[in-house]
Amino acid sequence: MAAPTAIDLTNSGHFTEFSGSSPEDISYAKTFWQSVQLQPPMESRLVSSDIKQRLRVAPSGIHTVNHSAVMTGVPKTNDKVLNDFMMRAKTLERLEEYRVIQKYAHEREQDIQLLHKHREERKMKEEISRGKGLKKKKVEEAFVRSQSEADLIEETPEEQLRQLDEFEAARFGSRDSDSD
Repeated sequence: MAAPTAIDLTNSGHFTEFSGSSPEDISYAKTFWQSVQLQPPMESRLVSSDIKQRLRVAPSGIHTVNHSAVMTGVPKTNDKVLNDFMMRAKTLERLEEYRVIQKYAHEREQDIQLLHKHREERKMKEEISRGKGLKKKKVEEAFVRSQSEADLIEETPEEQLRQLDEFEAARFGSRDSDSD
């Protein structure tokens, strides 16, 4: 048996002809066979129709710019009523934007004040929990107050003993104080 041989038909001058077919069938067949031919990958092409190879050209300095339209955002027209309406509409739009921005700024200020308040409360709680804050001040104030009250009250030792006996009687009931 003979080995199969491959014949290269790409360089031959032979073409497939569709004789006896309608022109519509011929155009469909051409489209099909052209779609079967593989195009080289995009990366291997030097120039691609899909990729723009040039940058945009900058506008020339000859063109004049309507500065009032740029500043206000409203294009100028010949109709004065339309221009006035557009200016009022743009002004109202800007006022609304300003109002919204002011609202956000006010809410931000409130949030910042609330954060400061919470921070101060947290610092006070931390001072109390460390034992340095309010407790120390209260103890010192009580000590100073008790000294100043002691200076104002002049009691004799007998009066003090009588008050102590009354306190013990109220606290522990009436017992004989000499029963030690």
